[in-house]
Amino acid sequence: MKTLNNFLETTEYNWIESQYIKAGKYVSAIKHIIENKPKFIVEYGGGKSTLLLTELVNYLDYGGKVVGYENDEHWYNYAIENGWNKHNNIKLVDTEESTENNAVGKGISRGIRYTHPMEDIEGVDFVIIDGPHLILFPSDPNVTFNLMDIVNHLGYELPYFIDGRSGTRNFYSDDLSYKTDIGDKKYEFNS
Repeated sequence: MKTLNNFLETTEYNWIESQYIKAGKYVSAIKHIIENKPKFIVEYGGGKSTLLLTELVNYLDYGGKVVGYENDEHWYNYAIENGWNKHNNIKLVDTEESTENNAVGKGISRGIRYTHPMEDIEGVDFVIIDGPHLILFPSDPNVTFNLMDIVNHLGYELPYFIDGRSGTRNFYSDDLSYKTDIGDKKYEFNS
């Protein structure tokens, strides 16, 4: 049986344990992938974590795939230079700033969306939001809108993980009442 411990012990990716597992970063997302084996994972904010997820999915060998979207050309090039895009699945895309209504009566949110055709992510069954760096935008946005766009396109919710980003987390859990957040749960890996 292929487990996270076997993956960490038998591959060159043992750095995942110290940089992610023990640091408490992406733990819920990793656990979700191991337990549920999503076929198509989309990550907003591509980089080292995209490599981690891709190598884990490839190791588990259940036919899944990962696509990471990155909007910052510097970080995209940095990912290439460091070998994190070795599967050519981190895509450089633009972003756009916009405003969207929160839930009824809760006002307007300023945010960002990564721009790409929705056709490129048909079949997505797990979304990770780890970008962009909202502080870099002049309009002072507080949310990444892509999860909402995907749910509106598909017509149903799907599991998602948000790394930090309290404004984005609040937008989906409080303002829009999305129920499928696999969140910041702290898991112990025993297998």
